[in-house]
This record gives sequence, C-alpha cells and structure tokens, in this order.
Amino acid sequence: MIFADRYNIILSACQDLSRHREQLVGPVIAGQLLHEVGMDVPSDMLLSHIVSEALLRRVDRNLLGGRNIYLQSYEVAQIDLFDLLRKALPPLVQGYAIANQHLAHALAELDSAALLDIGIGKGAQMAMLMPILAAAPGRLRRLRVVALDPSAANLIEAQMVIDAAARGLPFSVEVVALRGLVERCEPSMLQAAVAGVDGVVINAAYALHHTAHAPGDQGLRTDLLRRLAGLRPRVFTLVEPNANHDTEQLTKRVHSCWQHFGAVFDLVDRSDVSPLEKFAIKAKFVGREVRDILGTSDIFRCERHELYDSWLLRLAKAGLRPYPAIPLDIELPDYCWAIERQGLVRLGYRGEALIAAFAYRCPEVL
Repeated sequence: MIFADRYNIILSACQDLSRHREQLVGPVIAGQLLHEVGMDVPSDMLLSHIVSEALLRRVDRNLLGGRNIYLQSYEVAQIDLFDLLRKALPPLVQGYAIANQHLAHALAELDSAALLDIGIGKGAQMAMLMPILAAAPGRLRRLRVVALDPSAANLIEAQMVIDAAARGLPFSVEVVALRGLVERCEPSMLQAAVAGVDGVVINAAYALHHTAHAPGDQGLRTDLLRRLAGLRPRVFTLVEPNANHDTEQLTKRVHSCWQHFGAVFDLVDRSDVSPLEKFAIKAKFVGREVRDILGTSDIFRCERHELYDSWLLRLAKAGLRPYPAIPLDIELPDYCWAIERQGLVRLGYRGEALIAAFAYRCPEVL
C-alpha cells in the first residue's frame, strides 16, 4: 500500500468511526490535518490531510449536501482541472485514445453514422478523433455528433472545438447538442437524435460514474446500459477510473480512495508539469473528488467510481458483447503498463489498474 504509515492511521480511525466511536476518532483525524497547505507539502501528508478533512465532516456530522462537482462554480472549474490532469496522467489520455481507435474502426464501415458522446465536456476527445478519421475514413461520408452534456457552456464550447477540428475533412460533420443527464433522457429522445443514419456508435468516457442513484440501488446503471444497448450500437466505448467508490461501506471506500489517489499522486509527482500545476491537481481536483466521496451525504454523492469487473458484469447483463479485437496503438511511459483482453484494456501504474477502457457492441448489428 502506498504511503502505508499514514494509511494505517487513517484506516484504523475509519474503523472506529464505523463502530460509532467518534470520541476516539476526532483527535486522531485532527492530528492528520495540516495548519498550512502549499506546493512544498509531500504527497503522503497532503493526501492524509485531504482524506482526514473529508472524514472529519462525518465525525462532526456536518456532511456536505453536495451536487455534481462538475456543475458547481469554482474559481477554477473542475473540468478545466481535469484537462490539466490529462497532462500528468498518461493512462487517462490513453483511455481516450483506445476508445477513439475503436470508434474510428466502426465508423469507417458506415456511409453515414451518428456518434452519441455522453458527457462530451468541451469536446476534447472528439477533436482528437477527427484526425484519426481523416487518415482512414473508409466509407464514411456523413457524421452526426450527438453531444450530450448537462452544461450549456460545455455544449457551446464543444460545438466550436468540433467545428474547428472538422474543417477540411473528407466527410461532413454536424453537431446536435442535447443538454441533460443521460440517466434522465427519455429513450425516444435519444432514438430521434440518432435516427436516419446507417449505424450508431456510442462513447462514454469518464462520465457514467457520475450517474446518480439512491444508496444501495445496484440496478440503475445496468438499466441505463440496457437502454443504450437499445440504440443498437456498432461499438460502445466506455472509459472509467477503476476504483471502488460506489460502495456504501465507508472503510472499503476509504481504502479504495487511498489506493487509487495515492497512485495518482505518485504519477503526478513523476510528471513534468509545473509545481503549481501538480499542487492544483492534488489539492483542488483530487481534493474535491475526495470530499465528495467521503465527506458528502450518501444521498448526494456523485463521484461513484466502480471496479472494472463490476462494469464487465453490467455490460453482459445489458446484452452487449466484446467488440472484435483490433490492433491498438497504446503509448505509455515505461513506468506504466497496459493489459489487453477481449473488449477491455486495463491501464495502470505500479500495482494499480487506474483506468479501464471497454469496447463492446450490440451483437445483433454485426
């Protein structure tokens, strides 16, 4: 376990918290808090501070009400910090690249296609996809990008980014903007958005772990995948962090949080981004995620990451099957790793699989 000494202190306190021994937990957790937090704080101390600060809300029974942190107003938006994280986390970028290679492979077999991008953000992934398609468009002559996102500002920026990336391509590109959360979209609305083309592909990169559900509800995401399968995708690409943050057991959530973000901190420290950017990623981006995971009421938590084997089971239950294997170009530094298997690529660092990239399909359309 990374940063093991501090992890053991935190986990022991968390176990006491689960036993309702708050009088023992408070002093231990408070002892991990820093008086000042700055760029010179070592990663183990900063992670301990962030986790302890979130847990202290449980001790004080002062849990945050919370809502999707990507829709809140901060001095630096969470999505902008996520874009910064891409510079420091090679497995994250490769998740996009693996999805795009599968999307391009499926799109090249169609004359006209609709690409439903769930949680399109500011359109960065779609901008990276366009040159891949330009190099090998195959039969593609008409592409409709259905941009789904709850943020109106994101949709406006995504439209501009995709329009710029689509200039000079050997096929036409139109963007259809849909504002909303995918779990609240009526199937008929999505069906209408992708109608009138030869085939549909779907992408959901770092988005589905935000789908809201009540504590203990294990069926909502599987039902959502079934609805998406109903669009009969030629390929469905799903990219997700690999972590167990959807569990209602606090000790398991703390363990996974420490394991996952400890590896992220170590990777960020190895990157060549500036010290100020490293601090922003750790203290702001990860800090907000941890506060949501550990310091927000279970009714409102939105950062509900799942392990890759959980997603594998959901995909199978939804009736989707692994996409046929294609040659993949995976570019990682030598201190990271990738493991390919049917329909899944795990991307990791040290002993941790940090990112899982899936490529599945509706078996009825091929």
